[in-house]
Amino acid sequence: MYEFVLPVKPELPQLKGLSILALILFVFSCRTLPEMSHSNIADSLPPESNIIMKIAISENEALLEALILRFGFEPEIFSNISKHIEHLAIGLEIDLQTRRKQGILLPFHIAAIGNWPRAFLGGALGDEWVKSGRNRWLNSAGLEIIAISNKELLISSGKLDSMLFRTRIAAKNTRIRTVGLSSDNSDLAFWLLDTDIIHKILPVVPLMNHDGTAIVDLVGIVLNKMDNSSYSIEMIVPLADPKFAEPLALAIRIGFASQIGRKLDFINYEFLSGLSIEARESGVILKHNSIPTYVLENFLNYDFGLGNDRS
Repeated sequence: MYEFVLPVKPELPQLKGLSILALILFVFSCRTLPEMSHSNIADSLPPESNIIMKIAISENEALLEALILRFGFEPEIFSNISKHIEHLAIGLEIDLQTRRKQGILLPFHIAAIGNWPRAFLGGALGDEWVKSGRNRWLNSAGLEIIAISNKELLISSGKLDSMLFRTRIAAKNTRIRTVGLSSDNSDLAFWLLDTDIIHKILPVVPLMNHDGTAIVDLVGIVLNKMDNSSYSIEMIVPLADPKFAEPLALAIRIGFASQIGRKLDFINYEFLSGLSIEARESGVILKHNSIPTYVLENFLNYDFGLGNDRS
C-alpha cells in the first residue's frame, strides 16, 4: 500500500523567516559595487577631470613621486598607504585661467587598487583624519577617503559621492575611450582632455584650424618600462577628420625640430632620430623606444601653468 504525502504549506511567519535568511545570505555573498580592475580603474574618476593618469606602482615609484610633487601634493599625504597600492588612477581638474592659489589644493581624485584591510586603514591614516561614515574618513583640507573593499580605495577633494555613484553603475569615461589607447598592461598612461592643457604641455602639437575650430582636443600617451633607465612611449593624437592627419604629422615633426636647444633640452637630434611619427586615418601616432627615466622626471618638473614650479 502506497501512502501519498502532500507537501504542507509553511505558515506565513516561517516563510517570512526563511525569506529574511535568504536575503541576508544573498547580501553577504554578493558585492554591492562592481569590482575595479586596472583596465577600468580610471572610469571611477569624475568626468570633469581634464588630466587623467593611470600607473602601475611596482617599479615605477620614482615616476609616481614626481607626479605627486609636480601637481602640488606632498608625498606624505599618501605615505602611510602608498606601499599597499598596486594600481592608481589620478584625475586632475586644472584651470589654466585661474592658477592654483597658495595653500589651496588643486581639485584631484584618486581610485586605487591594492591590499589593505579596512580595519588597518583608519589607524594608518593618522590623527588628522576623522571618521565621516562607514569605512570613510575626512581631513581638514577637505580630502575624503573611502575603502569600498579590502582592495579598493577612492580619494577625492569634493566629489567622493560622485565617484561612488560612477563605481556603483560601472560608468565608462567615453572620452578617453575615443583615443583608442591600449593601456591595460602599461606602466603609465595619461590622457590630456583640454586644448589649453595640450598646448601648454605639448606645444609642438597644432591645435586649431585656420577658422578657429579645434583640430585636436584630446591626446593619449602610454609608457612602458624597458629597463631600469628607460621607457618606451606611444602617443596617440586622434582626429575626427582624417584630412588633417598628414599635415598634422608634418607640423609635429617641424614642431619637434624647432624645439632643439630650447627649454625642453631632451629634444635633440639623438631623440629625433629614434622618434617615429606616423599619419593614420584615425589620427597621428608617435612612438619612441627609449626615453631615459631622468628625462621623464625632468619633464615633470616643468611648470605646466599650475603655479607651483619646483625647477
